[in-house]
Amino acid sequence: MMLCVLFLAAIPAKAFYFSTNLDAIDPGYTPNSQNVDRQWALSKAHFTDAWDKTTGSTAVVVAVIDTGIDATHEDLKQVKYLSGYDFIHNLGIDSGSDSDDNGHGTLVAGVLAATANNGLGVVGTNWSVTLMPLKALDASGNGTSDNVAKAIIWATDKGANIINLSLGGVGFGQDVALSNAVSYAFNHNVTIVAAAGNDTASFGGNLDVEPVFPICDDNSQNMIIGVTAVDSNDQKPSFSNYGKNCVDVSAPGKRILSTIGRDPVTRAKSPNTYAYASGTSLAAPFVSGQAALLKSAFPNATNKQIRDRIISTADPIDALNTTQCGGPCTGKLGSGRINVISSLAAKILPEAINEGDVIEVAETGLRYVISGGKRLLLSDFVHQQRYSGVAPRKVNLSEVITFPEGQYAPPVDGTLFKNPYDPTVYYMMNGLKMPVTYQVFLSRGLAFDRMVTLTDAEVRSWLLGRFLPPVDGTLVRSRTNPTVYWVVGNTLHPITRGFYVERGLSIFPILYFSDADIKQFPKGEAYIR
Repeated sequence: MMLCVLFLAAIPAKAFYFSTNLDAIDPGYTPNSQNVDRQWALSKAHFTDAWDKTTGSTAVVVAVIDTGIDATHEDLKQVKYLSGYDFIHNLGIDSGSDSDDNGHGTLVAGVLAATANNGLGVVGTNWSVTLMPLKALDASGNGTSDNVAKAIIWATDKGANIINLSLGGVGFGQDVALSNAVSYAFNHNVTIVAAAGNDTASFGGNLDVEPVFPICDDNSQNMIIGVTAVDSNDQKPSFSNYGKNCVDVSAPGKRILSTIGRDPVTRAKSPNTYAYASGTSLAAPFVSGQAALLKSAFPNATNKQIRDRIISTADPIDALNTTQCGGPCTGKLGSGRINVISSLAAKILPEAINEGDVIEVAETGLRYVISGGKRLLLSDFVHQQRYSGVAPRKVNLSEVITFPEGQYAPPVDGTLFKNPYDPTVYYMMNGLKMPVTYQVFLSRGLAFDRMVTLTDAEVRSWLLGRFLPPVDGTLVRSRTNPTVYWVVGNTLHPITRGFYVERGLSIFPILYFSDADIKQFPKGEAYIR
């Protein structure tokens, strides 16, 4: 169980929080994309244009996995809700109740669904939608990957079409329960949207170097639409994380006006109030809102079609971000800032170039495989390993320009490899390169004659996972810490003495590792008697 946190950038309290009871139609709304004192983002991302085609549908269900939602707020109480669940206190959440003791989830809900044309506050991206409140974060905004995983499965089983995850953390890396939950939802046709996260560094964090989960929990299938933030000038704010592997699109996320029911400093109840907030937490629900409008306009669209349409219709912004990523942001902010009206412009049909196609671009001679709505560079080794006998289809760059270029296509799971400039040996698993210690190399019966040397560019492009653990069934501990772990599903599970005896685990040998190595292995929930 690992901690997760919500993604709000720090803002001085005086600039953050205010109450409004102005006698005007939705006084927070503006059609001016440069009016940062009002809802500039709706015009910037072209929601205002999209509303001529659809304002949403209550048949579309968006699950908000967060701190809960204050459904009693004046600008949210007319929204349709399904009953939800509080995974912090193990209680049901009644439709229309206040389940948010932090305020963060209510901010997210306001971006998605604040009531339009009621003369109060602000306007949501969808005038009609159904929200499902799922509380997986506590009053301080913290939670566990286990509860987030449970919430994802709960939302999927209860009929959610879209899941918004304005949360995450580096500690989520290689959490099997969370990764499995993401796969479960994706395979049940749920569109999943997650925030890229914020960093205190001068330029934000590079997710290609230090992945954040669940946004990077894609298992090489791009199961999650990863979202970073931009300001009213389409520039990445200093706090927003970035990266070619995990970020698919950018969305407004600086000085966003939305609903809140708690004082942002004291967390005291403050009914019917509003806040300016910044962070990728606010960018994610704009994309979830876009997905909801697409689902309302095209009810039979699959999650892959919705994902691909959102990515392929974004407005390019790399030219506006030449220094914001510690240098040029080329390819690191996804395909661009979302454009909702463009995504609704035509009927969703299968593309002429389809998922899984192997192509060669005539102008460059580069080969790609279409995967997860992106074109992944295809090396000679991976082409031979995964697509032996498949002749690339010759295409022009103009035919595939809507598929943003991603990382190199990874080799098959189980491939043992290194790059020519680093002695580290890696093992590919679920789209992550996992470093292999010498002891694990021996215990797994790996052989150097199975190892391949790949290019530095390939190896650096793949996300770094935790250390490869010993084989399933192995017992593991350090010489200084008495905790014993049982390896199941490539994950270390701490076990109690009673469990050890009851399961007859004494037949298994115990492998001893340093404390530093054990910290790097993927961990799972404890097994107790």
